[in-house]
Amino acid sequence: MIVAFAGLSFAVPAWPACAQTPPSPTPNVYRSLESGRPVHDAGEIRGRIQSIDYPGGTLVVHGSMGNRVIAVVPSTTIYRHGEYSTLSDLRRGQQVDISVYEVGGRLVAQTIRI
Repeated sequence: MIVAFAGLSFAVPAWPACAQTPPSPTPNVYRSLESGRPVHDAGEIRGRIQSIDYPGGTLVVHGSMGNRVIAVVPSTTIYRHGEYSTLSDLRRGQQVDISVYEVGGRLVAQTIRI
């Protein structure tokens, strides 16, 4: 396919007609929350961030119970020094306190304090 922009022409490979939006690399936890599955309070997790999957919205936190995978969903509230923050402000090695709940066997962050 040829695309013209600002007087220039570019050859751009056509998106295959049978192609759909690529699948998410990790399961969408937020979608499972909307499914109506029972939600259970799972307490607090305190530890250091070992890894972050920004596109998948998950953290691996090492605490007293070892490494735990925790999902971060749009309703998760993140605080840094008492002010609202975002997932992009989380970094590997940071100490965090996370209030979590469990849904469908997965831990989901309700509140993250950096």
